[in-house]
Amino acid sequence: MHHEYVSIGSQNSSHRIILLHGWGADADDLMPVGKLITYKSCFEFEIISVKAPTLRPNDIGRQWYSLFPPDWNEAEIAVHKLLDTLKAFEKTKISLKKTVLLGFSQGGAMALDAGLRLDLGLVISCSGYSHPKWDPIKNNPVLLSHGLQDEVVPINASREILKRLENKANLNNGLHEYNCSHTIHPDFIEVIRLKIKELF
Repeated sequence: MHHEYVSIGSQNSSHRIILLHGWGADADDLMPVGKLITYKSCFEFEIISVKAPTLRPNDIGRQWYSLFPPDWNEAEIAVHKLLDTLKAFEKTKISLKKTVLLGFSQGGAMALDAGLRLDLGLVISCSGYSHPKWDPIKNNPVLLSHGLQDEVVPINASREILKRLENKANLNNGLHEYNCSHTIHPDFIEVIRLKIKELF
């Protein structure tokens, strides 16, 4: 296990949601989102929020890899470490097929890169982008969300991701665009809930 994380759940949990925060945040950042998604779910969820491995330079918060300027070699190393951590979670009673992987911004890029190399139940990228050498190997269901006024990661990043997925004949996916900036729109929570109900 390469990462620290925070988790909530019970021994009766049958499903899992793993959260990957954005650049400059920390493991606690997406916990409220995980709680909203799993609230009153027909499944018992364990919620895990993974902490990015390094501190952001000269600032608070953490990063999966250096971003200003981007270090894509460091990103590839970070993806492989995340893969090891995700595989370690599968050794518990909850399989990856019953796992949702959700990332925001830099965490969204990590979710897409690592998540489409494993047999996950659902991969979600919110306000994310793709790494330069990203190749969606697996045909997992993918949900994307992005704000039309996103000033941090332009919406075209998610539109390009959708094209790449469609070229791979992955039709069980979709991009939801919202009139907002660099954030997870509240309406997307219900979209995720319905997708979980449909898939699981």
